[in-house]
Amino acid sequence: MKTERLLAITMILLEKKQISASQLAERLEVSVRTIYRDIHSLSEAGIPVTSSPGVNGGIQIMDNYKIDKHFFTSTDLTSLLIALEGFSNNVSPIQLNQTFEKVKTLIPIASLDEIKFKTNQIAIDLTPWTSNHTLQPSLEIAKSGMDQDRLLRFNYEDNHGRKTVRIVEPYRLVLKEISWYLQAFCTEKTDFRIFKISRMTNLELLSATFTPREFHPAPLGKQPFYGKDFTTTMLKVTPKIKEQLVDKFGQLTLFPSDDPEKFIVAFPFMEDEFGYNLFLGFGNQCECLAPPHVRAELKRRIENVLALYQTP
Repeated sequence: MKTERLLAITMILLEKKQISASQLAERLEVSVRTIYRDIHSLSEAGIPVTSSPGVNGGIQIMDNYKIDKHFFTSTDLTSLLIALEGFSNNVSPIQLNQTFEKVKTLIPIASLDEIKFKTNQIAIDLTPWTSNHTLQPSLEIAKSGMDQDRLLRFNYEDNHGRKTVRIVEPYRLVLKEISWYLQAFCTEKTDFRIFKISRMTNLELLSATFTPREFHPAPLGKQPFYGKDFTTTMLKVTPKIKEQLVDKFGQLTLFPSDDPEKFIVAFPFMEDEFGYNLFLGFGNQCECLAPPHVRAELKRRIENVLALYQTP
């Protein structure tokens, strides 16, 4: 965090020419004493930062110390700002504000209005429809572990209901669709593992540190759907379900239906738990017409669910 803050201060000084320590402290949400320590660190690193006392004084950087702002095009800067805005609900406000400050200082004054207009044309909202109030604190703890090379301990329940206590070296956070995952080295298994954040409880940051080892990011979950073997199914669906299928899998082939309020679509179906649960989740808004063995398996599963509610 200190390294990011030092860079943010440098970029602000390059843009503002002169600014008071109290203004810097307010913008970066730290104390004035921390700002003065940071200024001292910048001076020791060879960056020509000076400060002057008095009402009209402040902190400034020498005019001949410049970073080329033309390295990024307007399109580059627009893309960066849109991406940052999309993650605004998943990153700590302090960290995000510092990153915004760095990017904004790269925008030429003549391009400010153009980039603001383009940035407002696209909005990325990655927040789920329902809220998990424990998610953000867990992400912050995991991020602190990665930043400080400190071990994490948590209770974990896998997808089979097995409960364990894990101590791990955190290396990477991954957002997959609506779920967050932690890629870490498990001290119990002495190997890298992937943990779903929502399955963690009692997550804590330990005082013990670790020496980062060589880390190679692993693929998360299943391989991409496309390119695999699948079964072509014929489905009769409502407009709502057709829209959901198109959103998730792309445009589908449509066929005439005897019901004017429904569609018949050819759908590439994976014959596994994910595929069958997907169909069953559509309820009475989706009927599998073919092939016969998929229709029979769906009927069997529906009967098993019905039996649960028929038992006294």
